[in-house]
Amino acid sequence: MLRYQRQTILPEIGQTGQQRLMDSHVLVVGCGGLGGPVAAYLAGAGIGTLTLVDGDKPEESNLHRQVFFQTGATDNKAKLLAQHCALLNPSTRVCAHESYLEANNAKALIEAADLVVECSDHAQTKHLVSDACHLLGTPLVYAAVHKYEGYLAVFPNETLDDIHLRDVFPAPDPTLPDCATVGVLPTAVGLIAMLQANAALCFLLQIGKPPLRQLLTYNALDNHQHRLKLRKSYTKPIPEPWQKAQLTRADLETDATLADLPNYDLVFSMLDEQREPKLPKDVVRLTKRNPFGQCLERMKPGGKYLIYCNSGKLSLMLVSQIRKHDASIEALSLRTGRPS
Repeated sequence: MLRYQRQTILPEIGQTGQQRLMDSHVLVVGCGGLGGPVAAYLAGAGIGTLTLVDGDKPEESNLHRQVFFQTGATDNKAKLLAQHCALLNPSTRVCAHESYLEANNAKALIEAADLVVECSDHAQTKHLVSDACHLLGTPLVYAAVHKYEGYLAVFPNETLDDIHLRDVFPAPDPTLPDCATVGVLPTAVGLIAMLQANAALCFLLQIGKPPLRQLLTYNALDNHQHRLKLRKSYTKPIPEPWQKAQLTRADLETDATLADLPNYDLVFSMLDEQREPKLPKDVVRLTKRNPFGQCLERMKPGGKYLIYCNSGKLSLMLVSQIRKHDASIEALSLRTGRPS
């Protein structure tokens, strides 16, 4: 117990609290800017089992905030982070799940955990995790970062009438810009990750006042924090996501090139004129105002369509929304962003 002496000496933790941490299983969804610090600090604190989930690989443009990966690393992020955590604390059992959390694996992963910490940067995934946690009664620590600001909430999910993410954001918004479009301050991501890890530890230890059923907002430019008490506003029933024949991320993405564009009935660009002054031949530009509606106006059942944006994330969210609306439309997202 020498490793944990500096925290067990705290009267609120002690040996009883440390044993509680060692008996806990935490699922971390997303191993990037949020998930890296969260996993490392939970491993350091002595969480008994950590399951890390991510299907992505490190990218150079993300290394300014994903500080647990080396330049040039090409292995899976969950695997790399698991290796770091295992070296940090060999007493913590670390499991790497080298794929994205999706409808087909969400139930098994979440049911096995005592607490879920949602660290992805994908709105569709955040709602999937929240829906699954709510239906399974698994506590969830949610966080998100936008430019200089971060958001944090703890959803205990004690009953089916409890507050969940849809009470804050009723549905994922495919028009919200991502980090590649608007940028993000790396320290803002790190600070929110620390708040997220802290909330997870406080919740497991049953100490302090983590933001239960509250939305904590943080501004990294002036260090201002604010807590908003959440109220029940979403009254629709939440269907079990794992019962749906949902498409996986691999089903929604493609690595098409400029030469492949004629193979589609229509190609849509989500880039504005500043990022893409001249459109490729026969490509339709979508405006930020209701791109979903603009697509449906031009798409026909049975058609095959390609959508691309700057990084492949906004287009992925949009095609997911389209195919959920009409499964007969084969809409695909260009995984790497604009075609080359």
